[in-house]
Amino acid sequence: MIDMFKSKKLQSVKHGFFGRSGGVSKGRYSSLNLSEKTTDRKANIYANRALVMDELDISGQKIFFPNQQHTSNVVVIDKKTDFEKVSHKPVDTVITNLKGIGVGILTADCSPILAHESESGFILAIHAGWKGALAGICENSLKSLKGLGVDVTKISVAIGPTISTKCYEVQSDFVEGFVKTDSSFENFFIKKDGNYFFDLTLFIESRFNLFGVYDINNLGLCTYENPELFFSNRRAYHKSEKDFGRMASIISL
Repeated sequence: MIDMFKSKKLQSVKHGFFGRSGGVSKGRYSSLNLSEKTTDRKANIYANRALVMDELDISGQKIFFPNQQHTSNVVVIDKKTDFEKVSHKPVDTVITNLKGIGVGILTADCSPILAHESESGFILAIHAGWKGALAGICENSLKSLKGLGVDVTKISVAIGPTISTKCYEVQSDFVEGFVKTDSSFENFFIKKDGNYFFDLTLFIESRFNLFGVYDINNLGLCTYENPELFFSNRRAYHKSEKDFGRMASIISL
């Protein structure tokens, strides 16, 4: 059975934050691995993508997954888009208002963000790990929307399965990197028994708040502490696993 999580904020569009179950992949990729950057069999990945599309009732549509590189780069998909060319560019946000095209991102601890602005019809899929979030992926996504004439204060945002604060321990130099950028960023860290823990989703929400975006639904699902439900980069590292699967988050008009 496929685990698909939805947000009450995005009820007017087809969308889903997928877990790891219900697919055909084996071993460390068991079972709904969607990433071609793994050593999983390509046939399994394509079969899993077909299962996801069926679950969303968008079989036959094109789903565009960007070449995620933890950047602050945004691409807008329109009728003139050369998908072959765009697919090779490092991009971590995809925006479109085209019907019949779904946009998605792949994660395994980083925050998958899906958003929709109903008046303009634009949808977004954002990949926000700490690097991209600090580099401004959320801000650049909203700036791109504004450039398209969208009133960004009216967008609805959902943050899917992400590593939780209590599972996201970081070193002091990690904290220093944030604080050097902006001293107020210290507020997104919790210090307990001499150790620091980062609240990624709260940091992301604060980036949206800067643009007057407050209609945000954080699903509050932790990837690290739910091994039966989600893949996790950090958990795989702690278990000395060579690789790990990635989960899809998709939105479509």
